[in-house]
Amino acid sequence: METLEKNIIRFCADAGGKYCPCHLAYSGDCIKCPMIQGKNKCDCDWQGVCTYNLLNHSRISPIDERKEILCNILSTEQIGDNLYLIKIKVPKDIAKYLYEPGVYVFLKDKDKNSDIFNAPITVMDINEEEGILEVIIHAIGAKTKPIINNDKVYVKSPYYNGIFGLKEIKSNKEDNCLIVINGLSQANVINVIRRLLRNNNNVEVFVNGTLLDIIKEKIESMNVKINYFNIEKDKQLLFNYIKDKKISFVYCAASVEFSRQIMNILNSVDKNIKLSISNNNLICCGEGICGACIVDLNGKKVKTCKAQIDSREYLTHIK
Repeated sequence: METLEKNIIRFCADAGGKYCPCHLAYSGDCIKCPMIQGKNKCDCDWQGVCTYNLLNHSRISPIDERKEILCNILSTEQIGDNLYLIKIKVPKDIAKYLYEPGVYVFLKDKDKNSDIFNAPITVMDINEEEGILEVIIHAIGAKTKPIINNDKVYVKSPYYNGIFGLKEIKSNKEDNCLIVINGLSQANVINVIRRLLRNNNNVEVFVNGTLLDIIKEKIESMNVKINYFNIEKDKQLLFNYIKDKKISFVYCAASVEFSRQIMNILNSVDKNIKLSISNNNLICCGEGICGACIVDLNGKKVKTCKAQIDSREYLTHIK
């Protein structure tokens, strides 16, 4: 039987940041630190600020939690079938955290008090200077439908784990990178592309299917070339492109099934090509408390709202 690597959870997306230690640390359920989990030996491989030490120095302090803020909706525009582009005015001290790849927020109808109405929504774009958050909402249920008809919305943020492979995105410099898009996961590619360009990478985009006009405009404004292809017909074309261009990193914004096809193409070229993928798992609380995001990776339970996982390990073992 194929087995998982020892440390499939590479690190927690909140580790070493403002919201660490969290409730999981105080209850002994930290997703990564073996010392907090009650073990006698540390083998977490985390190279940042030690969560165990942070916890021991913070036990008399209240846990720093993300707060809900009632914000004005500046505009709501229908851009597709039940798809809406919403611009929200957020405080600048919140906006400064929303430019990172993989960041998402929780939005809630201004007339609802219960957290069960919180909807996780990826950050499509952020104007940090003006404090304008742009999101795309698929209005299909009790959490999202009321938001499109309101002038205000509760915003709870920031949450960081909307992508598996954040380290690869942030560390890749002066190389050839490829963004592959399929479906609504395209909403989170803007921050990814900006980060890659900031690190002086060459970036091109391949789109399977439809690209929303607003996404297309933002990508083109960054002088990034967009190519269209069909995954069923053009696998050889993609293989040749990756090989000929000496692509070192690929971000795939798509479903698990589609991302797995891209991984297989990459592996046929070179298994050392770095891969990051969108996190499409069900997220409810974003704090690792409720368990809605837990997936079984070959017998190991992983809280995907906080855990950074190797993309190839995830695609290989997810059912």
